[in-house]
Amino acid sequence: MNIQKFTQKSIEAINNTEKLVYEYGNQEMEQEHMMLALVTQEDGLIPKLIKKMEIDLEHFTSNVKSKGDARTKVSGDGQIYMGKDLNNALIHAEDVAKNMGDEYVSVEHIFLSIIKHPNRAIKELFKEYGITRDRFLKVLSDVRGNVRVTSDN
Repeated sequence: MNIQKFTQKSIEAINNTEKLVYEYGNQEMEQEHMMLALVTQEDGLIPKLIKKMEIDLEHFTSNVKSKGDARTKVSGDGQIYMGKDLNNALIHAEDVAKNMGDEYVSVEHIFLSIIKHPNRAIKELFKEYGITRDRFLKVLSDVRGNVRVTSDN
């Protein structure tokens, strides 16, 4: 994963993911944390797209939080590490960006990669809300149009 190929918003989401891991008392950074970071991102694209899919953002966010609450808690000053499923999604987000003709990995690429490579909890979440790759791409194209991601901001 080449972090220099990530947009500022993507890096912000990764940093917020790490912060959430501390707040939840977890040791492993996973997709639930990333999803919460994405849907709560100030002026973020993902909350707009969730609403555009006609999903209640507050209900969705609450459900994502409960998935985070269900993760294993640890006490003490354990080292935080990135979980296998989140790492896999972030690595594949670069492929998603390339396939879309983008030069940088943006939050929508991370979301699309999680749709393609969800862990069990996120798979359940997407199924509950009817979030599919096609549905997400449709609202994304409505918002983004033919604009490409050619810079980190």
